[in-house]
Amino acid sequence: MSPGFVVMVVLFLLSLAAGVGLGQWFFQLFTKTVPPLALSQFNAKSAQFFYLLYGGGVGVVLFVWALLGMMASRMLQMMKSGSKP
Repeated sequence: MSPGFVVMVVLFLLSLAAGVGLGQWFFQLFTKTVPPLALSQFNAKSAQFFYLLYGGGVGVVLFVWALLGMMASRMLQMMKSGSKP
């Protein structure tokens, strides 16, 4: 396995963990703001699922942004040095 592949996998896992953590945090805010009488068990579980799903999507977006930043940095380095890929 190349070091670049390992870096990509670690970056993906960290981005996904950060996104799911954000989703869980938003769910905790949701449960604190919604009165318990207005929230059924079904609504609470489905809301938690969708907040975690949202967090997973945010993690994927973070991963893509990090990849774009890495690619832009590499391209700028190549342009400054005048070398070809």
